[in-house]
Amino acid sequence: MKRKMLALALAVIMVVPSISGCGGSSDSGSAATGSKTEDSASTESSGDDGEITLTIWDWDEAHLTHMTEWYHEKHPNINFDTLVVSTADYMQKLQSALASGSGVPDIILSEMAYRGKVWDLGITEDLSKDPYNVKKEDMFDFAIDLGSGPNGELYGVEQQICPSGFAYRRDLAKEYLGTDDPDEIADMISDWDKMFDVATQVKEKSGGKVTALPGISVLFQNILCTQNVSDYIDGNKIDLTSRYTKALDIATKFNQAGILGKQEANTPAYNSSFAEGEVIFYPCAPWAAKWEEATNDPDGSGNWGLTKAPENGFTYGGTSVSIYSGSEHKDAAWEYIQDVYCTGDGVKEAYEQFGFMTGFKAPYEDENSYFFTDVGRILRTFKIKKNVEVTDNGKIII
Repeated sequence: MKRKMLALALAVIMVVPSISGCGGSSDSGSAATGSKTEDSASTESSGDDGEITLTIWDWDEAHLTHMTEWYHEKHPNINFDTLVVSTADYMQKLQSALASGSGVPDIILSEMAYRGKVWDLGITEDLSKDPYNVKKEDMFDFAIDLGSGPNGELYGVEQQICPSGFAYRRDLAKEYLGTDDPDEIADMISDWDKMFDVATQVKEKSGGKVTALPGISVLFQNILCTQNVSDYIDGNKIDLTSRYTKALDIATKFNQAGILGKQEANTPAYNSSFAEGEVIFYPCAPWAAKWEEATNDPDGSGNWGLTKAPENGFTYGGTSVSIYSGSEHKDAAWEYIQDVYCTGDGVKEAYEQFGFMTGFKAPYEDENSYFFTDVGRILRTFKIKKNVEVTDNGKIII
């Protein structure tokens, strides 16, 4: 029962924002604006009254502003010095701050593409040790792996978990697949051989004007490489061949058949393709519904659906949250991270406002948890003012 309800919650989070057509800003497919926002009300005090200022950089301005203001209301002695930095500039800015010896944020965010580089700098606390003592068994297995160093260190917790499937355009699905029903489509593409047949059919039926998938980099990098993940390091042996052979074989087969689009991941052409109506399927995580489908196709309200990917789900993107080892406010930083990203009241607030879902198990263990019962609240959050029906098999009808 819990597993079914969790699946429903994930479906709501990923489908509803894309259907609603909420707007947002993005940078290379992420929630990055590149603009600067200093919290003018957050200034460092003398410390006589116990006030502390935490510095945080983030590319999601809406989340950063809302959650720091929400937390400050609960903890008036905690102020925030916030800065919006695009994902493309974050690593360089962090390295510059480290080189200068000042200005490094107390809480460091690391996007999936470069979190390993951040951890290799040796600047983040091991959260499995004192005084944090995070128990890995309290987290989902994949969330542990995403936050761990090579020797079992826990360098970060997930800002939000990113279980992913395929977003699809309903109009194109009806025209080229004969249905826009997510269950029927899931059956049609239940493995990669079936997906290959569907992609071939779409190209032939459209005369090459429409493709099932955007391009090879999206297929390989954003989908296949995080599907069926296995360890490739065993002691002093590295076996990349076994790790990537299947993904390379699938991507090569699709590419050589000429049935993929020409859009490359994280490019302006890729972003504009959402509204152009020349691609049916896109990888979709909870964050992508807002920052890709809704942002790049602002007039597409009601035209997007969500279905399973061939064979298994995958992880699309994700951000790690860490504590800077040189911070003077580690305790306050950890209290904020616990509340907003782990198991505190902030987890519920971030879920209701932004659809963020923690990588810790506790909030999911009660079948009456807000993760499973707040469908109506989610719909209000994303400003959907239509009647909604949730069927016994978990389908959402709007």
